Amino acid sequence: MEPIEIKDKIHNTIEGLPAKKLRIALDFLEDLQRSDQAETQALLNEAGFIEDYRQAKKDIRTGQTISWEAIKRDV
Repeated sequence: MEPIEIKDKIHNTIEGLPAKKLRIALDFLEDLQRSDQAETQALLNEAGFIEDYRQAKKDIRTGQTISWEAIKRDV
């Protein structure tokens, strides 16, 4: 489902909600927004995260990865 379809479906769904449930829905959406921002900021504040992230992207592009099967066997 495309983002515009999701937004339309959300809009259509909230149209029929009573005020009390609208407030709950809004609180939930605001919590989702805050948690994403807080989690992202926590990662960005972590020492060395950006460098590790860039290296990981490079490793993926160059195929320097470990297969899931190899990891699963060690667990």
